[in-house]
Amino acid sequence: MPMCDVLIAMPDTTKNEKIVFGKNSDRPVDECQVLFSAPRRRADRGRTVQCCYVTVPDVLDARATLGCRPYWCWGYETGMNEAGVVGGNAAVFTRARWLPEAQSRPGLTGMELLRFGLERGQNAEGAVETIIELLEAYGQWGSAVQGKGHEEGSYENSFLLADREEAWVLETAGRRWVAERVTKGVRSISNELTIRSEWTKQSADLEGFSRQMGWSSAKDHTFDFALSYGDHEQYARQGSHLRWMRSQQLLEEHRGAMDISMMMRILRDHYDDTFLKGPQFHPFLPDFHTLCMHASPAGFTWGDTATSVVVEIDPEDPTPPHVWVCYLPPCTGLYMAFHLHAKLPDTLTATGPAGLNVWPAPQAPKDEYSRSSMWWRFNRITKLVGHDAGRRHLEARALFDPLEKRYLNRVGDILAEPPAARLQAFEKLGQDEVSDIRDTLDVLEKRWDVSD
Repeated sequence: MPMCDVLIAMPDTTKNEKIVFGKNSDRPVDECQVLFSAPRRRADRGRTVQCCYVTVPDVLDARATLGCRPYWCWGYETGMNEAGVVGGNAAVFTRARWLPEAQSRPGLTGMELLRFGLERGQNAEGAVETIIELLEAYGQWGSAVQGKGHEEGSYENSFLLADREEAWVLETAGRRWVAERVTKGVRSISNELTIRSEWTKQSADLEGFSRQMGWSSAKDHTFDFALSYGDHEQYARQGSHLRWMRSQQLLEEHRGAMDISMMMRILRDHYDDTFLKGPQFHPFLPDFHTLCMHASPAGFTWGDTATSVVVEIDPEDPTPPHVWVCYLPPCTGLYMAFHLHAKLPDTLTATGPAGLNVWPAPQAPKDEYSRSSMWWRFNRITKLVGHDAGRRHLEARALFDPLEKRYLNRVGDILAEPPAARLQAFEKLGQDEVSDIRDTLDVLEKRWDVSD
């Protein structure tokens, strides 16, 4: 059961009147997902983009992007572009997924749709329009889970995208969709349809098709998209609904106090300080599906948070915002800051021996541990913490928290500099972060008597 949570706090709810975006990308255990930088691409006519299952005509001018990319996939789980648009997707499950028209041939995955939207969208609404155009042209049937066949690994998608002025929620069912414009307040999506009877745009035959299929009736007082199109028979929502309500609760509770640090805190949540008092033992023996996801020994969770991302968008700053990225569950990791146009350190973009390529998900080879990959090193640290979480979690946090605080302070200093000086400063920060973190992981591995 794919899991993800995407959150947004608009300027009227934040501490400094900026937009704060966050996403936890929850993927299968050991599916490497790395930060990937794609420069602006100017293509000749006739050039194409090879995706997992289809080939899509390229555009003449694709914007530079920075995104979190599973090692086997061209698309992004979370990403941003040079125009300052940021977004993420989440799996949803609808009745339309099982229709013959949806399964006639594999199409685009949600990750591919997101990257196309970022490459081609000048703003959030433009990215949404791109996704809609490609969704209607190619569909979204096809496994998006490494090693899984289409029947088991296919899902539909919702998206949350934001720019300097507004955010958009796009929810899909097969090739149909609804979209909601967000200009104030807070909003989040999880792994269920959340748009009910109010939206900004919709596909042309949305209501008519629902009535044709018997999912709704002309006698209904109002048409309810989530109720009509949601798969209520083969998809249980207890995992997604708990997390969606928790993200909404935390965003509402911290109105007026939302900033980067608060979003990081929310993405590390395990229902702490609630009546659930979770986790009863520790995060590696999860009681529930949580925003900060860990694989359950009992198998009821689907995997781990592979990457966690936080972005703050300044409506008054025309330059691309920086991005905060944490590899693996954020409660056992730390956030690092990078700039879209800065050169990324090699260890940050390195996978294991499988490499970074594009495969159909069912045929994608498994990746394995490599010491040269920052993602895989954090993967091992996460597993080592799980062996003795009570002690090792505290030991890791005692080393990670001061580093994260230092990076937050340094970014504050960088943003106070003229825009022309920021790129070089972010490149230096990235190099220092990688050096600090390598040394810190070495300390933990030595303390816990681990060697390659």
